[in-house]
Amino acid sequence: MIYNLQILRALAAYSVFLTHFGLYAGPILPRPDAMAFGAAGVDVFFVLSGFIMFVSTAGRSETPGSFLLRRAIRVVPLYWLVTLGLALIALAGLKPIGIVELRPDYVVQSLLFLPFSRGGYVEPLNSVGWTLNYEMFFYAGFAALLLVSDLRARMIGLAAAFGALVLLGLAPVPGLYWAYYTKPIVLEFVAGAALGYAYLRCGAPSPGFPVRRAAVGALAVAGALILGGQAVAGALGADLEMTGFLRPLVWGSAAALAVGALLLLERGGIVLRSRWLFSQGNASYAFYLIHNLMLHAGAKVAAVLVVPGPLRVVLVFVLAFSASVLLGEWLFRCVERPIGAALRRLCDRSPGPGPLPGAVPS
Repeated sequence: MIYNLQILRALAAYSVFLTHFGLYAGPILPRPDAMAFGAAGVDVFFVLSGFIMFVSTAGRSETPGSFLLRRAIRVVPLYWLVTLGLALIALAGLKPIGIVELRPDYVVQSLLFLPFSRGGYVEPLNSVGWTLNYEMFFYAGFAALLLVSDLRARMIGLAAAFGALVLLGLAPVPGLYWAYYTKPIVLEFVAGAALGYAYLRCGAPSPGFPVRRAAVGALAVAGALILGGQAVAGALGADLEMTGFLRPLVWGSAAALAVGALLLLERGGIVLRSRWLFSQGNASYAFYLIHNLMLHAGAKVAAVLVVPGPLRVVLVFVLAFSASVLLGEWLFRCVERPIGAALRRLCDRSPGPGPLPGAVPS
């Protein structure tokens, strides 16, 4: 268990929450997207995913099929439950956030992690699920590389495959899938895998190495990249949320620095002790999937209780964040973990390799 990375997962989920909360905080913000910097939490998740997949499969005789099955057990059940829950809420006429129109093909494509256009945006019924579409795509590509046993060759193959994919995306080829899966953001998985390769090759830092100062410096640079990138974009009148090659270059680099800093701390014997954040790291997937719905519900409740203004904004934050934390913890403990454990036991009854280490699943 890499304790520090669990802490980082919780903080990344919180930062994404801040970005979406910004849409409800318009009355007290200079512009609605002033908290766009929080979207860099997604980049942290992508880098973490690349790192964990590379490290957790190193030295194992994992087959591509077994790997994909175990990743599906980790990702699919809760995502399907939340997606179907949103569909049922929409059918009841309550119109959860972002679902203006509900069609059967929307539901099917959402459940299959296939990108599609809906209301002018390429996103599933659960809008944050666009990141899961990329996760599943990365798993499929990485699974094929499990046939390569040498870690160096596996790393080179991963970098070459995804690098070529992004370069091919520069060609004006029509098609939604082509445009979607060739975006430069996929390079962040490669960055995470590269961290994993370095982590496996390098041991603990030497006794005289300034672990704490180096980690703090890396985190400071990461913060400067995230906030500085947004400031520069705002000054240029551009979208505050990084797009194109800027995203992996700026926010992806920041995410890699943050992950690397916390790995360095733990390798140096410095573990961030917080039972709260560790627990929230475990429940971060559930928190991530439901926080938009909780924001929407919190805004509805606050609109009934408080007149428009700063007090309503504060109430929305308190209600939505508290609900996301509490419901996320409940979903993790009572739904996600039991279902995952039951499915893993079912799979482990058949002969084959054991389950993937559950260190810090993406």
